[in-house]
Amino acid sequence: MATSNPLEWIGEMHLAFSLTLVEGLADRELLVRLGCGPADIRVPEDSEEVDEFCAEAMAHDDDYGAVHGGVADGWAFALEPASIWAFDETRLAAASQGTRLIGCWHNGNALGYVEHWEDGRLITRFDMAEPELRREEGGEDPDRLTDQMHRAGFFDPANDQLPKLKALALLHGYTGVVLTPPQVVLASLAKIPSIDFDD
Repeated sequence: MATSNPLEWIGEMHLAFSLTLVEGLADRELLVRLGCGPADIRVPEDSEEVDEFCAEAMAHDDDYGAVHGGVADGWAFALEPASIWAFDETRLAAASQGTRLIGCWHNGNALGYVEHWEDGRLITRFDMAEPELRREEGGEDPDRLTDQMHRAGFFDPANDQLPKLKALALLHGYTGVVLTPPQVVLASLAKIPSIDFDD
């Protein structure tokens, strides 16, 4: 199926990933709100430095992940190319304080979610593979994104795209954000600490 989604490459390039978009923040502020230490945020000189940083993060993935941060079309973005550490409720509540946040993550297997937050509150969350069960996932307004979900193809049986690609289409449709690989690679780079989800 043809697509005009400028975020689709993220889902095609990365098995596991998370993308967080927050309106009106600077990239550094978003990264700090997501738990990155200010001293761990830097702007890489070239793609080789980025590759080395990401490889080191994958080797220490129990401790931290690599995250790219920047600003596009009025939204700060944080893209984890191989981890999902941003998607902790405490971190997302902090990141959305005073603004709105939408993001998605996929674990590289069969599990992935879309989440929408406003001013520290979860508005809606749904499993990419079972969007019809969104009312069971919590949130103040589970149907807030229904129109965008339809436009992204979530309820269209003829749309055979992978759920993670539909999720990225939804994020683009909601925000208008366009990202390219060079733009992301040469954005800010940071370590995002891991989380023990069993705590």
